[in-house]
Amino acid sequence: MNLYSIVFIILTAASLPIALQHDSLRSTAFILMATAMSSTSFLVYYKRLEFLAAGSVHTSLLAVTLGYIGAYYVLGGVESMHGYFTVFLLAITVGLVIIYLIGVLIRRGVSQEKASAIGVSLTTTLSVIAIQYALTTIPIRYSLSSIILGEPLLISRDEAIIGIAISLSILVLSILFYREIVETSIDPISASLTGIKTGVYDFLVYTLIGFSSIGLLKFAGYVMEHVLLLLPATIAVYYSSSLREHYVETLVIGISSSTIGYSLSLLSNTPPAGLTGLILILLLTIGLIRGISK
Repeated sequence: MNLYSIVFIILTAASLPIALQHDSLRSTAFILMATAMSSTSFLVYYKRLEFLAAGSVHTSLLAVTLGYIGAYYVLGGVESMHGYFTVFLLAITVGLVIIYLIGVLIRRGVSQEKASAIGVSLTTTLSVIAIQYALTTIPIRYSLSSIILGEPLLISRDEAIIGIAISLSILVLSILFYREIVETSIDPISASLTGIKTGVYDFLVYTLIGFSSIGLLKFAGYVMEHVLLLLPATIAVYYSSSLREHYVETLVIGISSSTIGYSLSLLSNTPPAGLTGLILILLLTIGLIRGISK
């Protein structure tokens, strides 16, 4: 473990009591969210799926909005664990279908940039229609600002529990399969010739991207999801020297930035996702300077 990681851990340990004393459940949910997204960013980095990951955030805005609309017509409201779970179930179903379709285009030879552009164009257009409908027609709690900016301090306990479950699921699957995903990404043709089903790992990565961007949208917000899904693994490259160390550093950066960002947000009354993003930018700047100076 390098000096930078030790400093990250010390600052995280100093910030953790501030975060937990306010609301341990919501604090834990936010920190796990950022860590899960960081883990997904590691897979995105090696699969070179940055365009798809960024596009999935646009998909998440449409999917969650449709989830709220669907929950209204199915249940008449969402103010319960059952309601929030229904929103999640509907949203993840819609979102994954779109992400899988984009993935099929990529595997069929369409460039990732063009396939993602098609997906972004479609979901952005439909989002405008769905959001307008949700804001003017359905009489349930639908806060566009919370989806755009993220509201980890104001989410319900039920939403926090669901968020923790999603984050832990993402982390467990990432830890179990990150080596295989990286190995099949380096040389997918050779991997296929040896009998490895690369499509299975592609499917897993698409699924984790979907769960991260759609299931955790209200924690990070539409704007900051781009940063949390794309930057952590890129930053960790400057602080690591092996694959395993790169993955560990990615998780450390996710935990450190979110814990410190959340704690500072409580002290300054500033959105935690925004401060977490600023810390990630700072770490990236330090890493770039460190890399240039070598």
